[in-house]
Amino acid sequence: MRFRAANKRFSGRTHPGRRGGPNEDVIGWDEASNFWFVADGMGGHASGDVASRVVKETLLGEALTLPLVEAIRKAHETVAATAKTNSAYDNMGSTVVATRIVERQAEVAWVGDSRAYLWRQGALSALTRDHSYLEVLRVQENLSEEQLRGHPNRNLVTRTLGIGTPEPSVAKLPLRRRDWLVLCSDGLNDELEDREIAEVLRTHPQPDLATEALIEAALAKGGRDNVSAVVVEYDGPDAVEVSSGMSQKLKPMLPIIGGMAAATLVAVLWWWFYGR
Repeated sequence: MRFRAANKRFSGRTHPGRRGGPNEDVIGWDEASNFWFVADGMGGHASGDVASRVVKETLLGEALTLPLVEAIRKAHETVAATAKTNSAYDNMGSTVVATRIVERQAEVAWVGDSRAYLWRQGALSALTRDHSYLEVLRVQENLSEEQLRGHPNRNLVTRTLGIGTPEPSVAKLPLRRRDWLVLCSDGLNDELEDREIAEVLRTHPQPDLATEALIEAALAKGGRDNVSAVVVEYDGPDAVEVSSGMSQKLKPMLPIIGGMAAATLVAVLWWWFYGR
């Protein structure tokens, strides 16, 4: 599949926000392998900017040719190893969300609370679930978005590259022409509700305009954290989708269908040799 930079088929932007200090977010991509990512060095940990930079260097370096999940695991190992080289790096960590498009399908993998969304035919849907304390609360206590947004522990993540043994989560998605994949750090979705993100995408129909507008909208709402966004427009042919429900219905019938086809073939052959 081709993603032509000259035709603005993808775009990315990162901004330090209004809080001051270094930008601990990084964005990156490898156009040749249809690979994009956002990483967010954890503000609550030491040297978050170092951690996210190590993630970027690893994903675009020695891990570039690895399968997506293996690449993220390699980034985790490299962050953890780097932390041991300097006491100033103790407990540094980073989130990551990454996507690779192969054969009309997007694979998305993530650790932490950086997100991926699908923008398809004017509708926004989440492709990821945060690895966060708030996501646990949302599931267990059925809290509303308003309650979650005001929660004092809203930035507490439960999986972090460089700390412990985080396992990436994975989602796979058959793509349709003109689908957009939107990757972002929590600096975007902490400021903008999903409906606000959707409105920005609806009114900015090109990836470069959309990334610019998303960042500006987050800054206008406060910009209390580093904020990053990458928008990728898929311009290849549609994937062929068979719904899981339909495939489950057809599966028990396959022996019957096969038997009917065999019986038909036998009848035709009998007629050809004996019935004419």
